[in-house]
Amino acid sequence: MRPPEGVSGVVFFDRPGVAVLTWDVASRAVCIEWEGWANPTEFAELLEAGLGAVIERRSTRWLGDCRHMRAIQQSDQEWMVQSWFPRMLAAGLRRMAAVIPKSGLAKMNLEDVMLRVPGTKLDVAYFASVAEARTWLNGPSTITPTGLKAIQVT
Repeated sequence: MRPPEGVSGVVFFDRPGVAVLTWDVASRAVCIEWEGWANPTEFAELLEAGLGAVIERRSTRWLGDCRHMRAIQQSDQEWMVQSWFPRMLAAGLRRMAAVIPKSGLAKMNLEDVMLRVPGTKLDVAYFASVAEARTWLNGPSTITPTGLKAIQVT
């Protein structure tokens, strides 16, 4: 198991070609680096591992490096919104930094899911790089609405 570039700490999930989920000591966040597409079983295993990591580390932060994320199936999107996000919020997640996907469809899927997160205390922001996301995670909470449409990815 290998941590993603620039990330140190414990590895909670590692499926080559899908994603790596680690504890990022520097930002005190659960960090997911997407490597491609996940079938429904892999998707659920990965996000459940993330929930377990948030609980184990008592983390309030999540860093999603979504640059290489692929489209998310509709059924997986529904499961995230209806089951996973409510449990993550109950576990204490309060800040989520996402590095924008290169895939236009994955970007739309991510935006759609985030717009449907139930009544939220979640501070979410979108970035072009992992370094920017880490800097934001380590800063003060803003609880300012942000959107993917405001970010231009080159």
